[in-house]
Amino acid sequence: MNNCFTYFSLVALALFCSFDLMGQTAPKTSVSKPAAPASDHVNTLGMEFVKVGNLLFCKWEVRVRDYKPFAEEMNVNWSNPPFDQGENHPAVNASWEDAVRFCRWLTTRELKEKKIPSKASYRLPTSREWSLAAGLPADENQLKKSRSFAWGEVWPPPLNAGNYGQDLGVDRFPNTAPVGSFSANGKGLHDLGGNVWEWCSDNYENAIDFRVLRGASWRMRNASDLLLSNRIGNLSGLRLPTYGFRVLLQK
Repeated sequence: MNNCFTYFSLVALALFCSFDLMGQTAPKTSVSKPAAPASDHVNTLGMEFVKVGNLLFCKWEVRVRDYKPFAEEMNVNWSNPPFDQGENHPAVNASWEDAVRFCRWLTTRELKEKKIPSKASYRLPTSREWSLAAGLPADENQLKKSRSFAWGEVWPPPLNAGNYGQDLGVDRFPNTAPVGSFSANGKGLHDLGGNVWEWCSDNYENAIDFRVLRGASWRMRNASDLLLSNRIGNLSGLRLPTYGFRVLLQK
């Protein structure tokens, strides 16, 4: 009798578990975060760089902790965004003109301390260099045909694909995220998609006072906006909480 009761109890338990599992929704696929590659250069601010061709690209966007000493020393009119940021969040409310000044300031600082070769300099990437860093074709016609996102070619983005619009439900950050929070691409660079739009050195559509921005931001949610090939332009003196920048070192 006891054996019979035990048998039916086990069957009932198995049926209960199977019904419970069937009622659950399958979790959204998540992007795993591999180990970060070693850096090829670390500067006096602790910014880490990796080689992309003959250039050294910073692994991430210029952080609050990097930008703050520049803003204080150069008396830059830099305001906090309408949300909280930590030291490792990307610096926002930086115009193209601010970004260029930062590069000159950093170059002068490191030349003086003999941390970089005499002919080396920090600067913004061109849009073409940014494309190459993102793994896109350099040819303009091929670039326009590219349907690649930072995470691949599928839509919608998987969990932890990057810091994008909250409607997509793929990350836990309502605004900017600390740099390095998501997987690097094949070249070791983080946040080429999402977090903040990144200023490039080029003029936008040959307009003298408009500059190119790449990579989308934490607000963007539409597929067309998140394509790596997408680029926008805006006034070089404009400061927005969705705009930041990344630098490279040319030796």
